[in-house]
Amino acid sequence: MSNDRSAVPDIRDLSLRIHGSHLSVSQFASHRGNAPSSERSQILIAENNMATRILLSTSLQREGYTVYAASNSDEVAEIIKQHGLPDLAILGMLNGGQDSFAVASDLQHRGKLPVLFLVSSTDVERKGEGLAALVNDYIPRPFTVSDVLMRVHHRLMQRPANTDATDPQEVIIDERLRLNVLQQYVMLDNEQISLTPTEARLLDALCQHRGRVLSPGFLLAKAWDTLQGGTIQSLWVHVRRLRNKIEPDPQHPRYVVTVRGQGYCLPWRPEPEMITQ
Repeated sequence: MSNDRSAVPDIRDLSLRIHGSHLSVSQFASHRGNAPSSERSQILIAENNMATRILLSTSLQREGYTVYAASNSDEVAEIIKQHGLPDLAILGMLNGGQDSFAVASDLQHRGKLPVLFLVSSTDVERKGEGLAALVNDYIPRPFTVSDVLMRVHHRLMQRPANTDATDPQEVIIDERLRLNVLQQYVMLDNEQISLTPTEARLLDALCQHRGRVLSPGFLLAKAWDTLQGGTIQSLWVHVRRLRNKIEPDPQHPRYVVTVRGQGYCLPWRPEPEMITQ
């Protein structure tokens, strides 16, 4: 083993204790990384596999994040008690106590924070749209560290920014498009464009589950008033109108993308092969 101490993650406050193949409550201090210390985002990782937990923790630390790691729901509760809610949570399989879905539900009730799920294909098939409604994004196993880092960075960039140039209620979709769902408008190339309440909720649902294909039924439940209701035909109409407002080329959409036989998706990046007319 190398004696290079710079390759070993710093540990602070709570000691690293190994019981069998799992870590008990542990907190990995952040490396200096690229982020200013006053601006470091706090990330919670809850995963029962020690190797996965350490891999994600050290990778995120090197990016300048402060990371708290847990292997079960009791440790999650202890971390939140000591340090408050994180800026983002990554949840996998947990030991005993509440399962990951219960922890995700609890986190969402405590505060609106991004939740990413590490899931198997069986979880996706079993939970279906319930998973989509509970978390912001899921990461299929096996995953790459670069994919996790990209998704974490994107979700944190989507948080409202308190700057003079950006309204604190705006969600950044990319460099040319921002959404304010409360005031029902988008900023497109610095031009404000009004949205209907349904259009705003529709785009917000796609933003909150970016990278996921959302079924028509899911979008109807998210975007339509329960008293008013909606139909597949009305969804098509609103999708067309929304595209006309925000797409550079509505006939070849990059934001509200149709996935044949499944629904709609806001991709991480333009993926023309997904689009069907």
